[in-house]
Amino acid sequence: MKKSLFLAVPLLAWLVTGTPAAIEEPRVEPDGERALAHVRFLASEEMKGRKSGTPEYERAAAYAAAGMKECGLQPGGEKGTYFQQVPFKNWSHFEPPVRLEIVSPRRRSYFPGRGRDFQPVPGTGSGVVRARAVFAGFGVSDAKGRWDDYAGLEVRGRIVLFLDGAPEVLEEPVRKGWTLLKKVKLAAEKGAAGAIELGVFDRERPARALRSFLPPLPAGACPEGFLVFRAGRNFADDLFAVARKSWRDAVSKTLRLKRPHSFGLDGAEVEIEVHHVSGERTASNVLGFIPGTDPELKNEVIIVGGHLDYLGVGADGFVYPGADDNACAAAVLLETARVFAAEGFRPRRTVLFAAWAGEELGLVGSRHYAEHPRFPLENTAVYLNMDMVGAGDGDLCVGGLWEYGRFFDILKSGLSEDIRARLRCRNGYRGSDHSAFWNKGVTAFSLRTGGIRTGGLNDEHPEYHRPGDRPELIEPERLELAARYHLQTIRHLANTEENLKDEDFRTEFLHKDAAVIDLHCDTIGRFLRGEDLRLDLESGHIDIPKLKKGAVDLQVFACYLGAPSSEEERDRDIRATFRQIDAVRRLAEENPDDLAVVRSLEDFRALRGTGRVGLLIGIEGGYTITDDLSLLRAYYDAGVRLMTLTHWTHTDWADASGDLQPVFNGLTDFGKKLVAEMNRLGMIIDVSHASDKTFWDVLEISSAPVVASHSCCRALAEHHRNLTDDMLKALAGKGGMVGINYSAGFLDAGRDAKQQALRVEVARRHGLSQDMGEFMRSDPEKREAAFREYRRRWEEMRKTLPRVDVGTLVDHIDHVVRVTGNANHVGLGSDYDGISETPEGLENAARLENITRELRARGYEETDIRKILGGNFLRVWNAVLAERGRVSRP
Repeated sequence: MKKSLFLAVPLLAWLVTGTPAAIEEPRVEPDGERALAHVRFLASEEMKGRKSGTPEYERAAAYAAAGMKECGLQPGGEKGTYFQQVPFKNWSHFEPPVRLEIVSPRRRSYFPGRGRDFQPVPGTGSGVVRARAVFAGFGVSDAKGRWDDYAGLEVRGRIVLFLDGAPEVLEEPVRKGWTLLKKVKLAAEKGAAGAIELGVFDRERPARALRSFLPPLPAGACPEGFLVFRAGRNFADDLFAVARKSWRDAVSKTLRLKRPHSFGLDGAEVEIEVHHVSGERTASNVLGFIPGTDPELKNEVIIVGGHLDYLGVGADGFVYPGADDNACAAAVLLETARVFAAEGFRPRRTVLFAAWAGEELGLVGSRHYAEHPRFPLENTAVYLNMDMVGAGDGDLCVGGLWEYGRFFDILKSGLSEDIRARLRCRNGYRGSDHSAFWNKGVTAFSLRTGGIRTGGLNDEHPEYHRPGDRPELIEPERLELAARYHLQTIRHLANTEENLKDEDFRTEFLHKDAAVIDLHCDTIGRFLRGEDLRLDLESGHIDIPKLKKGAVDLQVFACYLGAPSSEEERDRDIRATFRQIDAVRRLAEENPDDLAVVRSLEDFRALRGTGRVGLLIGIEGGYTITDDLSLLRAYYDAGVRLMTLTHWTHTDWADASGDLQPVFNGLTDFGKKLVAEMNRLGMIIDVSHASDKTFWDVLEISSAPVVASHSCCRALAEHHRNLTDDMLKALAGKGGMVGINYSAGFLDAGRDAKQQALRVEVARRHGLSQDMGEFMRSDPEKREAAFREYRRRWEEMRKTLPRVDVGTLVDHIDHVVRVTGNANHVGLGSDYDGISETPEGLENAARLENITRELRARGYEETDIRKILGGNFLRVWNAVLAERGRVSRP
């Protein structure tokens, strides 16, 4: 008698009954060898890589469905089956042969495939083209931008080569508009026979320079017989060499001289061949479930799954078996179902098992389910994804552990100690089917065995997306470990009394998944005074643990020196400014696992998902600039990327909001030159603390958007540090933004007025000046005595004042949104470690999630919350950088 691969025991009564178990369920251990047998079948040569839309994929889906049925899972698909049909509207495939050859003056052939010499672009025409080649620069012709790569170039009947991207001299929206599709259409209109995009700008794979995934051209984009390839440097080097030309020289001149350098490749003849099959196909998600038994909780659903598909047969002719990625997930899924059947598992909540189609084609199957769920998504408690669970050193790397930390605490409480010890966090991971559920607001996690991919020779999944991803490399112990993790997780979550649908789980996810950026703090002074910011300190608003708990991704560290009273003091302050800049760098260097100085958007993007906080260096008050733009440039070279033009009192070239009377009536001529130079450098201009006239002068002169990094709304709190509605509208009109200050006195001007009156009274009692600058330069003993009295009396007075809390701060955010008409021009500018009183609920950086919670409570869309938390600042910074270099040097 043949032994069943799925069940070693008869199907138990739980398959047909709905009553809960009266005794403790027996525990059955998963078997890694059983799971490996599934992998051997699914990743065999006969399955031809299980590409969605092929007969081999449907055979794999039928195998998974048969396994679910034998394990007693009820059909979860359409019409009483285990299948949910998923449409693939732009399905494509390349039939062999696929060729790229130089045929004259001497023949050379190139190898097709992912990461190899060349790839045909999905959506290309089909056939064979033999023609001479021409180089058309970027392949761009833009009359308005005065750029024409085709000027004087004969392309009819030729194969056109062009670079990816577009000339930097074009405006950014125009540059982005020059997609591969637009270039292909232009080449075809000019009579070309085909097109080859040269991927020479990629740095990850300089020899071949081929992305592993090429976005498809839409159906019908290419005329009949018009072929489109993408090739790398190997082909480019050879082709230009046989034509006695240099693509490097042409690219260098194009970039340096900012004008086209196109030419024919005389004597070089190329032959290309491809046979592209495309159209609409379907493939099946495979779904089976164990019904819940609790009268109420059975309506809640736990989904466990992974993708069943892989890459099929490549353009290189190799079968990509997809054992680790991701036959192992289907194997663990079936082994988990077998164990539950064997032990008579009767969960209180419903458990749905899912094998998805089309992950390798863009999460198509899981996204289709998220749009057409078999169980309502609002009732889905969690999705547990697995992807690549057959190799590695034994760690359990979990995407979502950080983002859904409070939910994972519930999950983790059901795991054994040895499983807990293996858990590793994988921040910011979106590269698998769990993303389809994240995008719909569903809690989700994704498991991978081993560590995060390095892409190097030490990678724990070394045959990722290669033909070598075969069953022989799969370790049954890893399959068993992944099954144990899911068995323990599902047993616990399916039966727990905990509320798995708490909306606050999503609040935590949204806050941690967003780019959280604070535009201002004065913390570096504490570091210079010797405070250990590695510790979670009782005093102060910011330290490393608080930044991480608050999920801050980028913190602007302001370097501040007050207005100098003499030339000697000014010279000393210049040196002190560089010491503060160096201190920010030193803070990051001493804590490399937690912090990194950010000088560019590329630096910031590289940090995302690493768990490190970016530090952007700013200067608050340009007092040490004097009248010397070389100092501004030196600060920029040292890493400064944002400068608040003034502080409480005027600089030598700009009035401040704290001046009792205007000194310059806004910006001086030098101040105007400074604004232009900041535009040229790509340094962000900050108008917090600026006088109203200085604000208006800056907006008139600056060619780039500006920010008010830590200000509030004057309509809600009448204070000279806050912005009027007209200022908010103008700031938005310029494309800029305001970071709302957390100071209770700026959020509630009545409170500030009482504080100010108390300061004046105390200063008089101690014989000190009311002027803040003179006060700070007064006798230290007298000044400290005045501070002590002020703090004591203020603590008593504040008990009698109206409450200022997170809601008060969000009132100011609301006001900016109403005045400017959208949520595109407001963000966070805490002024932490520079303010004396914070709102309740924002006592330090660890509590920033309360802002996200309040925004959600007020009905803000998630897209707008992401903008407010940091997206708006990234947009402004990008616009400032786009303007860089367009302004002439003063």
